[in-house]
Formats: sequence, C-alpha cells, structure tokens
Amino acid sequence: MWALLLGLPLSGVQAQIVENVPYDFERIEKNPTVIGRVSYEAGDAAFRGRSMRLYPGSRAEFGVTLEPWSTYELTVMLRTESGEDLVTVEVSGLGANNVTASSALADWTEIRRTVHVSGQPGRIALTFTSSSASGETGAWVDEISFVRMGPFHEVPPRGIKPLPARKILTDRGITMQPDEKMTWMQDAKFGMFIHWGLYSGPGKGEWYMERSGMDPETYRQFAYRTSGDSYFDAGSFDPSEWAALAVAAGMKYMNMTAQHHDGYALFESHYPNAFTSKQTHNRDFVKEYVEACRAAGLRVGLYKTLINWRYPGYYDVTGTDCKPNRFGYVTDPAHKESARMMKEELYCQVRELMTRYGRIDQLFWDGGWLAQQGSDADAAFFWESGRWMDPENEWPVRSCYCDYDEESGRPLGLMGMVRKYQPDILVNPRCGWYGDYKCEEGGAPVTGPVRTESIYEKCMSVGPGWGYTKALEDPQRVLSAQRIKRMLSDCVVRNMNLLLNVGPDRFGNIPETVQRPLLETGKWLGKVGEAVYGTRGGPWDPVDGEYGYAYKGNVIYVYFLGGYEAADFTLPPVNADQKLVRARRVGTDEPVEAVQRGSGAITLRGVSPVRDEITIIAVELSAPVMPQR
Repeated sequence: MWALLLGLPLSGVQAQIVENVPYDFERIEKNPTVIGRVSYEAGDAAFRGRSMRLYPGSRAEFGVTLEPWSTYELTVMLRTESGEDLVTVEVSGLGANNVTASSALADWTEIRRTVHVSGQPGRIALTFTSSSASGETGAWVDEISFVRMGPFHEVPPRGIKPLPARKILTDRGITMQPDEKMTWMQDAKFGMFIHWGLYSGPGKGEWYMERSGMDPETYRQFAYRTSGDSYFDAGSFDPSEWAALAVAAGMKYMNMTAQHHDGYALFESHYPNAFTSKQTHNRDFVKEYVEACRAAGLRVGLYKTLINWRYPGYYDVTGTDCKPNRFGYVTDPAHKESARMMKEELYCQVRELMTRYGRIDQLFWDGGWLAQQGSDADAAFFWESGRWMDPENEWPVRSCYCDYDEESGRPLGLMGMVRKYQPDILVNPRCGWYGDYKCEEGGAPVTGPVRTESIYEKCMSVGPGWGYTKALEDPQRVLSAQRIKRMLSDCVVRNMNLLLNVGPDRFGNIPETVQRPLLETGKWLGKVGEAVYGTRGGPWDPVDGEYGYAYKGNVIYVYFLGGYEAADFTLPPVNADQKLVRARRVGTDEPVEAVQRGSGAITLRGVSPVRDEITIIAVELSAPVMPQR
C-alpha cells in the first residue's frame, strides 16, 4: 500500500499531492477556488499544531489525482466548534462512486470511507463544507489521506440479481429489528422532523444555551412571561396543524423533540429535578402531538436526547476531570453525583415516554457522547445503553427509577427498557447501541451507491439550523421545492428515507416561508407518489446528478435528476424472463417509446428530461423486477 497525503495551503500555488511525506498543513498551498473564509490556525482547537478552520457557510475544494481502476481508503479528522455545526467531506467526480460523510461532533472524529476509482480520469474534487445554525461557529479539518488499497474491478450489470440481504446484528444484548418490522419506514420514505422547545423563545437555535454559556437558572426564564419577546409562549401550538401540513407535504410520519440537550421536557415527568412543560404551561405537549399524529394517520416518532446541560456532571462524570465547557464548570467531586442524577432522570423519562403514549413507531436518540467528546459508543459504559444494567456500575440508578426484566428480575438498560414496552419500535444508533437503522445527517448531497448493508435515513433541516431562527423567515435561506424534490429523489434511488426538519417559532407556528415549498412538494408527490412510496432503491446504482432507479413489483422507475440531457436513455440489461410491456411518464401516463434488444437492454427514446427538474419514467416488465433470493 502507498499513501497520498494531503496538506492544505497557506499561500501561492494550487493544491497538489504529496507522496509518503508526514502530513502537515504547512506543506501545500491554498487552492484559489476556496470559497468563503478559510484559515489555518494553531492552538487548543487544532488537531496537531496547525489545522484548517472552516467558518460557517465556507467551502474549501481541492483537486486530487487518483490512479484509475483503484480502491482507496480516505481518512480525515473532523470536528465542529459545537454540536449545532456540521462539517462535511465530499469526494466528487466519480459518478456512482462519489462519497460523502459528515460529522456534528464537537470533538476530533476520524472518518474513514472506501473510494472506488473506475476508468474515468483520475482527477477528482475533495470538498469540505461547514454549516452552522448560529452562523457564529464553524469546523476544523486535519489529517487527510488517501491510501491505495489495491485494484478496483467494476463488473457491468448483466441482468438483475437479488440485492444483498440487510445484516441483522446483535449488539449489547439487543438484536436489530427484522426486515418485516422495518417495512413501514421503508415504504413511507418521507417524514417531518420538528425541533421545538425552550430555545424557540429567543430564536437563536437549539444550541443557544451551550453556545452562550448561559447558566440553567437564567435559561429557564424563557419559560416565563417575564422574559418578554424571548418567552416560549406556545400560545398557537396546535399539533393538528403540523400534522395537516405533513400530510399535505406528502409525509408519512413525524418525529418531534420530546427533550433537547437543554433539559426542558415537553411532557409531564415525575423526576424531582425535571424541568417540564407541565410545570411551566400546564400542558403535556408530547401527548397532544402524539394524538394529532394518530388522528392524521401518521406514524409517531419521538426524539430524546441523553445529555442534559442542566447538570454540571455532564462535563465531569467522575468528578476528577472536568472537560472544557462554556459554562465555567471546573473539576469538583460533587460532579459525579450530578452525573448520576442526570442518568437517573434519563431512565425515569425514557420509561415515561415509552409507557404513557401508546405505540411509538420511531425513537430518534441524540447526544450520546459525554462532554461533547468522543462517540456515542464511547459513552455507553456510562449510560448503559444495551439490554442490561451492571449492578457494579459507578453511576447507579435508584430502584424506583429502574425497570426490570420480568423473568430474571435483572435491571434493564436503556434499550432493554425501550424494547420491553415498545417491541416494534425502530431506533437509531445514537445512544451507543448499534441501531435498527443508520443516520446520514445534514444538508450535504446524498451521493454514491444504493445503501444495502443497512437502512438509512437522511435527516436535514429545511433552513439554517434545527430550532427556530429568523433565517427561517427568509425565503432565500429556506430550501426551495425544487431542492426538496431533488433531495428526496436522491434518497429514493438509494433506498433511503428523508426526514426533513422544520423549526416552529416560540408560539408554535411554522413560518409561511417553510410551508410554501413543503406544500409544493406535496402537490408533486400527489402526481408521482407511485414512484416514491413503497419502492426500493435499485436494482442498479445511480449516477450522481444524472439518473437513478427505484422499483416496485414489476415496474422500474427511472429517475432523471436534472443533469441528464440526452434525448434517449438505455437501461442496463434485465433478465431473460423480463419482457418490456410498456413505458410511460409518471404523473401524466403519457406513453414513452421504448425498444428492448436481444440482450435485454431497454432503450427509451425521446425522453429529453428537463434541466434541473425531476423526470420519472415507469418501465413496466412482464415479471417482478427483483428475483427472489
């Protein structure tokens, strides 16, 4: 193996490859195509001496030459300045083999991705972008390398073969849900994410408490009228209106923040130190939301963070080593008990959420990492994320807040408790357990092949940040319907879901600027929904920006993604028993001329997709698209 080690520029010449040289940002000069503010800084935030800092909204792009017909491993260290930021790395110019990866962790995180280079020119683009809800913080990049692992042999598709089976794993004593329990989510494709809470009062994003270093007593004043224009009023909160918007937008499920990292619960809780909407507004917002979802025929999802900034022990779980924080907390032996109480409150509230509201279809864990450092899995020892709790754990949960296995009498860990009361629930991996499905977070493009090893959900926000900010009132800063349709299409052809976030204001209103593109998307889905709902990505990999495929029954849906402009299009060969019946435009049923050659390949004539729009052609076959395994 040999490595290409990238350094990033300081002045002068364009970026280049350095072979077999220790990585150093000093070695390579800044590419003049860099957009926005990028600096090269040393200090506590840097990884090793000197790192590239990306300011919010900036984008740095570098040209890299890789050897054709080769497989590389891309490694890069990424970190954000707070967990509200997102930093994305994208490898483009490889068609179906493009790669994207993101991190929202406020600690240095190593990202590894396999990159396949086929016979096209080896010059590709390596791009880093940073986005921030507040527009005040950013991200860092370091230690970029491409290591050639060996040759790449691209096998052209010959007929349609069964896709690889999803791997069902057991982790920490909990087994992933079987395929039949995942079906509703895969069929639904499109959901509404809702970030709404005390942070919606000041309207400066859901990380406002941490980013400003605001002490809990000051922050809690947003729950009371004395905070004036920053008061979390909730006077217009009507979840049936949110649900009606979701239905009109073509969404099939919803997921609302029952509690974010600020520790304010939108539900009634009996934990003595809890801070809840029942205390401040005499309302259980989660109860009202769940009832509205069910009345609208939507699947019900809840978001629950593990962390809680109201507890200093979050940054110092042992009481011996307080991690850097904006609140001014320093090492204190009392922090160990604070951390234990934070964990105990979590156990109490998870049981409340899983037992009081009937069937919950999806649980979106978040914030599993401790002190905003490391990974969710790294912190599983503290949260006890799996099936069982350890009686010898240093942060015990009192018996009155524990739950127990009925047969053995053993205390249940987080996922053990969740599965006891919600045996059919679908859970993401952010509590330290592996997860029933995987997440791809942030506004970066969805690229690369069909996801087969697991089910993926792309979660992103319709505007800057997740919680409400004034930016959501600006139509120029909110996703257009065109971009939402493209993102959803990119997900569909890769066998993914799109969970699209809205941030209602302090009264509970979703801004008109957000509603308009959602409603326009819903009208489009009313015409082309047959190519979205109930489909699966494939049977062949897409080509980024040009085309992709989905299928259902005996129909292949060919998605033209806005970048394919030729009049004709030829599909890869189908199987011998799959004869062309007809082709038509989805949405109008207008016939499309189609010819099937002896090889099984089908050519569509006169397609002529519209530039930057989504065009979908249904190709009907005489037999089911996907053979049985």
